Amino acid sequence: MDALKLRTIRRALWLAVIVLWILNTVAAQDAKQRPQTNSAPQLERISKQAEAARNDHRIDDAIALYKRGLAIKPSWEEGWWYLGSIYYDLDRYDDARDAFRHLTAVNPKAGPALAMLGLCEFETKKYDTALSHLGQAFTLGVPQDDQFADVARYHYAVLLTRYEHYEEAMKVLTVFAQRNLNQPDYVEAMGLAALRKPLLPSEMPPTERELVMDVGRTMYDGAGLRASQAASEFKILLAKYPSEPNIHYLYGSFLLFSDADAGLTELQKELEISPAHVPALVTIAAEYIRRHDFKAALPFAEKAAAIDPQSFAAHTMLGRVLCEGGLDDARGLKELELARQLAPASPQVRIALATAYSKVGRKDDAARERQEFLKLRKQNDESGPGLQ
Repeated sequence: MDALKLRTIRRALWLAVIVLWILNTVAAQDAKQRPQTNSAPQLERISKQAEAARNDHRIDDAIALYKRGLAIKPSWEEGWWYLGSIYYDLDRYDDARDAFRHLTAVNPKAGPALAMLGLCEFETKKYDTALSHLGQAFTLGVPQDDQFADVARYHYAVLLTRYEHYEEAMKVLTVFAQRNLNQPDYVEAMGLAALRKPLLPSEMPPTERELVMDVGRTMYDGAGLRASQAASEFKILLAKYPSEPNIHYLYGSFLLFSDADAGLTELQKELEISPAHVPALVTIAAEYIRRHDFKAALPFAEKAAAIDPQSFAAHTMLGRVLCEGGLDDARGLKELELARQLAPASPQVRIALATAYSKVGRKDDAARERQEFLKLRKQNDESGPGLQ
């Protein structure tokens, strides 16, 4: 994003999060329950003075006043919020990060504060903690469909891509595509995730930009349910980049919904280019499971699990093939239990386990997994698209 756009977003972000903070019901209820102390009148006076200074753009005075109030009451949430917001708007990200750290220590359940902390950590290149805090923010709750949420969601998506959570990143970006927000930054982020490139946009080599944008646009239209447009763009992609890894996989996955045989053909072409492409192997296995052709699915699931022993999806597919196909229930259960160990919060793993336990007569275990599946699905529905 260019400097002017960033400045505009930051100013809009500051106004938006101020409103969010005022509407934070947890803080409001806590304030009602908190007994008055001798310092309360002094803090109230400082708060009003700081607000006036902030509104008059006397930023140095506002900072000094918020610091004075926080010295009186270190748990003053409003003070930490406004101090951090001012620092963020000034591009003083280290100071802003420290303020939001204090705030989240006082109120660990404040989703908007955790989102701001993550954004500050992104700017200071603390990417691992930024990813963690942004994920926590969306789990706890960040108001949807406003500019603040969009800024946080974009940064969350590019960090998911950098840490190789490509499918999750594309799910997050799907929100933009379905709202028909066509900013180049969002298209570029989609392209990086779809091509499985573990890079931030700023780290992308200039020579790859055309490819990334071409793929991003195609996937963006597909995610936005503009199927005919995406289909035409895929044909152009294949003609332009016939041997580029991931493109046949993307096209094959797209075709499975309308022409499954053609989709399988494209997925097989991907394996000719990239024999160790685990997502293609898993997707082929899943399609054969859907067709109840478990013997055909088995070699693809076996190979995927062997190539990537940490892939919960590969172990899930292998477990399903073995159990649902009646090939080896005991081994299949071990594969599914390993998948649960790798991804305990995956609803898909839990329902597969419930089905397998029921098949072998372990009714209590099946009931437990079914309950866990329902709980996780409810949590995922509440957390919003792409934040599972």
